[in-house]
Amino acid sequence: MSGPRHSRSDGPEQEGTGARVLSTRFTDIHYLDEGPADGTPLVLVHGFPDVPATWDGVLELLPPGLRVVRPFLRGVGRTRVVDPGARSGQVAALATDLLDLLEALDLGPVVLVGHDWGARTAHAVAALAPERVGALVTLATAYGPSSELSGGEVLDDAAAAWYRYWLCTAAGAEAFRGDPAQLVRWAWREWSPPGSLPPEALEEVLAATATSGFADTVVDYYRHGAGEAPGRAVYRAAQEALDAWPRIDAPTTFVLGTADGCETPALARANGRYFSAGRELIELDGVGHFVQREAPGAVAAAILRHLRPLAPSPAPPGTR
Repeated sequence: MSGPRHSRSDGPEQEGTGARVLSTRFTDIHYLDEGPADGTPLVLVHGFPDVPATWDGVLELLPPGLRVVRPFLRGVGRTRVVDPGARSGQVAALATDLLDLLEALDLGPVVLVGHDWGARTAHAVAALAPERVGALVTLATAYGPSSELSGGEVLDDAAAAWYRYWLCTAAGAEAFRGDPAQLVRWAWREWSPPGSLPPEALEEVLAATATSGFADTVVDYYRHGAGEAPGRAVYRAAQEALDAWPRIDAPTTFVLGTADGCETPALARANGRYFSAGRELIELDGVGHFVQREAPGAVAAAILRHLRPLAPSPAPPGTR
């Protein structure tokens, strides 16, 4: 694939403290870029339905001096697809966006952290471009095929994920496109224990997802994942590679909540063989789907364990 398309000669457009918009070959990517340019790079990718502010509580617990990059996924904030041939929600598309961002910013190896869709994106990037990922921390959404599950586990997973199949129907897709906020509100109400998530955070998510591209991206993400929508030709090679479920080389920590109303733990408990450098599994009792919002301390601790080996060594005395 060709590299990023930079349409602005002065680099990313700035939109306030830490906010940028980068034009790549397929997408205008809205992202936050904070901390020193030479700091250890930490990239955090939100999920569905959420925004980069989901990581605020985690970042408060991490040391200063990191370079923290937080992109908005397609259809969220000001991230939008500019190439009609690239309009897709498939995982290869999300991974390509992130890879283009990492390349444009010359980042890597990074500590890559993702939740939900962000976890799938992070797994995909680690599989497609292992040189870009020094360590991986993923939350809630596990890596691997459903063939790893037993018959009963498949049924449990399908019951939790009914909305994905609903979006594969014409009636479901039409209803969602007519009122995306209804499903967003439902997810925030049902996927985590009552009282876990502040109402003002939901309002921020609703505002950021009230875009022209959000609903189509969501529908295509789930339809493609279920084999009900074709992928785009521009992502064919990447998608074919991902469909083979390649092993991930980066040291990985996976964190799940036992009270997650969206994802079951079965796949996370069965998929260790897909991680060639090992995969640490952390299960948090009573925590729901939005792990980083509900248990920021546990997520920060997992990130710190991976940050330390990647942090640049201090220069010897007298060399500065």
